[in-house]
Amino acid sequence: MIDRRENNDALKGQRGVALIMVLVVITILTVVTVEFQYESRVYLRLAGNARDEMRAHYLANSALAFTQLILYFQTTVDQMIAKFWKNNPPNIQLWQLIPIDSDLARAVAGGMFSMQDQESLFEDTAIGGMNEENKEEINEQAAGLSFGEAEGFGSFEGHFQATVEDEERKINLNIRPGNTTEKEAFKKAMLSLIEPVQYDILFENPDKYGQYHDRNEIINSIIDWIDPDNIMEGFDSGDEASRYEYLEEPYPSRNHFFDTLDEVQLVSGIDDRFWNLFSDSLTIYRTKKINVNTCNPEVMRSLLYQYLAEPLPQETEMTAIIDKIMAFRLESGGFWNEDGFINYITLGPDLVLEIKGDTSGKRALRNAITVKSEIFTIKAEGDINGVYRRIKVVMKKDGTLLYYREE
Repeated sequence: MIDRRENNDALKGQRGVALIMVLVVITILTVVTVEFQYESRVYLRLAGNARDEMRAHYLANSALAFTQLILYFQTTVDQMIAKFWKNNPPNIQLWQLIPIDSDLARAVAGGMFSMQDQESLFEDTAIGGMNEENKEEINEQAAGLSFGEAEGFGSFEGHFQATVEDEERKINLNIRPGNTTEKEAFKKAMLSLIEPVQYDILFENPDKYGQYHDRNEIINSIIDWIDPDNIMEGFDSGDEASRYEYLEEPYPSRNHFFDTLDEVQLVSGIDDRFWNLFSDSLTIYRTKKINVNTCNPEVMRSLLYQYLAEPLPQETEMTAIIDKIMAFRLESGGFWNEDGFINYITLGPDLVLEIKGDTSGKRALRNAITVKSEIFTIKAEGDINGVYRRIKVVMKKDGTLLYYREE
């Protein structure tokens, strides 16, 4: 009898141990299962992100290709205008007129616009100077276009877009310092850009290193950065590196052209304050002329200050002059050629300004401006499921690549 009770107690003890072991195993399996599910979800999400990153990359490239196509056709448009318009030709810049956006492209290619709507886009293309025969030829060509026949376009997921900005709207910093004419023209352009009195506060206060810089000093520092010698511009002696020796991490002037626009911020006197005010008006790509159809008011002011006869207009008057130019440019679609700009600002009826040197001054101004651009900065973006990829490209209209960076 005693033995039986002992056996029962032993069995109960074994059952208790077995129950604990079962609970431990279930707990371990539960933890392992939950962890496995979590890791599976993580890997799935990572795989999805990697997939979307690649898709976003190709969407951004699609925006870039779309832009390149528009710039390619710009040459064709220029040739058509030269052929059909003899007097007062229009200044049609496709890269300004066509929004590069996949949603808009889907709407057009998907047939959201009827054929009649599409044909109406071309009804008003005949601008003064084209004869009736040429009008009929243009409209016959346009009537055969149907954007709604791009079968399959728009079936992709995600979205792409791009912005285009020409570099001729800015002042070129990468001058040839050994060319005296080019250097002096650059000095005048930069001084005219930063000379207005509203910028005095920038030069009356020290930079973050406690140093003061006047306007001419900053302009000379830019020239010293790219010229091949070590002598300060405007002096017979003086080491260019002395401007940078007091920094915590000293560095010399590079004595070479700027490779990127960001590099300009290494020049003595160009701090965040200066950069925020003027960076939009500067380029390091070797543009030779200012595009009067796209430059901003600051660059337009710089241009006028260089070529107008003295006494120069006061700032309030100059602002009114620039406002008239910008308004005419917007309403008319831009100046059709360089003489069109000069005639507008000198012959009225809106403006009657006097050019310094008259005939020779007008010739110099004509050589300094353009109405078409050849170098463009393209910022393309693709996104899908919240994943973004951005590409920045600087290229010529003929497709020559000058800069490429993907974010």
